[in-house]
Amino acid sequence: MASDKAPPVAAPAMHMVTRLMALALLGLGALALFFAGRGQPAPAGTPSPAPTATPIAAPAREGSLVLDLAPGVTLELVPVPAGEFVMGSGDDDPLADVDERPQHTVSLGAYAIGRYEVTVAQFAAFVAATGYQTAAEARGSALVYDGVWRDLPGANWRLPRGPGSEAAPAAPVTHVSWDDAAAFCRWAGERSGRTVRLPSEAEWEKAARGADGRPYPWGDGPPDATRCNSIDAGAGEAARVGRSSPAGDSPYGCADLAGNVWEWTNSRYLDYPYRPGGGREDPRWGGAVLRGGGFESGAKQLRTAFRLGNDHTGGGNHIGFRVCVSLP
Repeated sequence: MASDKAPPVAAPAMHMVTRLMALALLGLGALALFFAGRGQPAPAGTPSPAPTATPIAAPAREGSLVLDLAPGVTLELVPVPAGEFVMGSGDDDPLADVDERPQHTVSLGAYAIGRYEVTVAQFAAFVAATGYQTAAEARGSALVYDGVWRDLPGANWRLPRGPGSEAAPAAPVTHVSWDDAAAFCRWAGERSGRTVRLPSEAEWEKAARGADGRPYPWGDGPPDATRCNSIDAGAGEAARVGRSSPAGDSPYGCADLAGNVWEWTNSRYLDYPYRPGGGREDPRWGGAVLRGGGFESGAKQLRTAFRLGNDHTGGGNHIGFRVCVSLP
């Protein structure tokens, strides 16, 4: 995953061909083969963990939107004001790929986005309430990176490294497809009375870089172990959410927008410029955009402008998500 993407090809075919080449280089190409099927109700007898209190020690930020999901289980979102921001990379960025260009201005309405990636504890509350079964559970195996990529029998969101491992409640939930993440959002919306969804690609990028166009959520400085969980930190797996906060926080107070796990967005992987309302927000009919890099990523993939397209049925122990809510 630390490898760079393949050389770009000309648009409009770029967004299909480049990603097929890029995913192979990054180790994600196997996802389309390993990950098929969509989440469905769990069969009778499948145990569901009981909800537990969300194990995040930091108090909610002033002005945050806090959603009640289950007894003792909440979800915190931080507000992002309406306005313009610069999306993508300029021609002077030596790390930028062609799919990050042209750099352009995008105007968004106000919204709130998860302060943290959705945790194992929060996802467990969803499963306990609904009996939901993820695609990885239905398939019986999942993609795991532990120095090499392999399809590991028995790996899923409860057992991120397969039988014998156990997902920590405060870790980001992983081994979730786009459909699994969308199902969690629907449930969270029903519980909270809000329209909860995945962030669009533009909402994700604005939350990460702010209005000043910073290359990393924290600013200009290069990634290090104090700011994010990446290949440079050497952890080799997803860490508890917020571990790198506040040093690695974005301008709006979001943690882990660089590293830890890649995050699903609600946008299709299409060429720039990005236009809100331009028909991008249904990834089931094309590749979905992943953002942010993961624990196995290097500095190039951790940049706020870096984009990665992936089949919506994909997953792995390096992919999770955070949620979003539109504000008046």
